[in-house]
Amino acid sequence: MPSPIFNPAFIINPLSHSVVKHGSDLQGAGAATETNSYILDNFATLPLAVADILKARRKHVFIEGGDGTIHGVLSMFLAQQPDVDKLPNFTVLPGGMTNLVAAHVGLKRPSRKKIITLVEKPETQKTVTLPLLGAKAANSPDIHYGFLLSTGALPAATRYCVEHVHSKGIGGSAAVRNTLLKVLFSQGVERETILKPTPLSLNLDQNGIEEKIDRKIDGDHIIMVATTLPRLMIGLKPFWGTGDGGLMITHANKDARHIKRNIARMLMPGQSASAAAKLMRDGFRSWNVDKSTIQLSGQLSGQLSGEIVLDGEFLPKTDAPISLFATKPLQFIK
Repeated sequence: MPSPIFNPAFIINPLSHSVVKHGSDLQGAGAATETNSYILDNFATLPLAVADILKARRKHVFIEGGDGTIHGVLSMFLAQQPDVDKLPNFTVLPGGMTNLVAAHVGLKRPSRKKIITLVEKPETQKTVTLPLLGAKAANSPDIHYGFLLSTGALPAATRYCVEHVHSKGIGGSAAVRNTLLKVLFSQGVERETILKPTPLSLNLDQNGIEEKIDRKIDGDHIIMVATTLPRLMIGLKPFWGTGDGGLMITHANKDARHIKRNIARMLMPGQSASAAAKLMRDGFRSWNVDKSTIQLSGQLSGQLSGEIVLDGEFLPKTDAPISLFATKPLQFIK
């Protein structure tokens, strides 16, 4: 039997959509047992599970669940051990309604053979490095970690997706497609609600961009998206900034024009200089930075006018400045 130091740990969310529907791939492969598994039927047990894994100095952790589960688990690891170099390697299995993270750094189609090979010979498998996005409000000690943060239209679309698309049993990229189509091609109240401009102040890292102007952007916006992922679901890559910063940010102001046409442009794997110029002309901007600060401004009847979503989870509402940054890369085995 391998030493506990090298014996991997397994974290499974039994309430994740695909796990409920099809069962756990980790348990089905026989890799996860009572002695090495942590079943998150109650997320209140997560801090103790992570503390136990770190104390045992396990080098490899499997996580089975959707984007929300991965967001919560990785956030807890970094909360308890902020030194990325001291964290274990991770293997991510898709188990939720949406599995954007697993599509990039996880097992797209887990099989018993693949899982057992990863357990027994992780050093022979492919390793992917990817930083996380950190978000910290100035008035809170908590740091939230994930991969995709958004304000404006995407939080509104997330609510619509949960209430009107997921409720019909449509998940993953199909749900995203349905929501985008609804927003782009309808003329009803959904489009008006989702695309309603909201206040936002965006400050960019001055050392992360070459441009000498517009490092601070104030005013109503339609959407702001920040990520450390190379691309999003359904081939969408709405980022075309230059530079080496690990945090990609795209912003559309309230006067953004030709939304349908520009969404189509963003579906392309990359943007030419000509396309980027047209996007900028139409109110769309994109940068690569290491850090930035955002602040939701404007309150009505004591309520903030906008929300923030990180990996499908709504962050606590605040009118304080929020620092965004890219962590050092984590190691993912697939």
